[in-house]
Amino acid sequence: MGRWVLAFTFLLISIVVAFGILSATGVIDGPGLLWRWGLRIGWLQPHLETYAHGRDAEAFIAQQEAELKALAADLERREAELQSNLNRLEQRAQQLDKRESELAAWEARLQQEQEQRRNVQNLAQIYSGMDPADAARIMQELDRELILKVLLTMDTYEAAQILTILPTNLAASLSQELGQARD
Repeated sequence: MGRWVLAFTFLLISIVVAFGILSATGVIDGPGLLWRWGLRIGWLQPHLETYAHGRDAEAFIAQQEAELKALAADLERREAELQSNLNRLEQRAQQLDKRESELAAWEARLQQEQEQRRNVQNLAQIYSGMDPADAARIMQELDRELILKVLLTMDTYEAAQILTILPTNLAASLSQELGQARD
């Protein structure tokens, strides 16, 4: 009887080895074949079905995780784009703030120049209403640039009358500057 047990054992071993070789070489679908045979066994069938559901659930979970990772990567990309856009907008806002401050400075200078021009025009009207000798006497004490601006604003005849009364050296230099300014 020992020989029969030994022969039967070798037969089982040879069947298992042949099954392994045929499965490894792809001649037969070993796992699929074992799975189908296992589903035919009554006491093993519920366990295999539960295992199959678990594998399906794991595959579903893995698929969902992959989709979530892809969605997370897409969100990260969008966040990076939004951050880039935000940085560009902040730079643009800084540029606009700088331009706004430059414009405000220009506006202040323009208003100051307009105020000076109004002051010069007021002085020109005042001196035009005065006697040319009195106007020349007062203008001698003023800043040279202010005298030039006032004379440029005044009527040519009135400016000429004041120039004739001013000291010769001052009148000559002012006349030269008036000629250059009118060009």
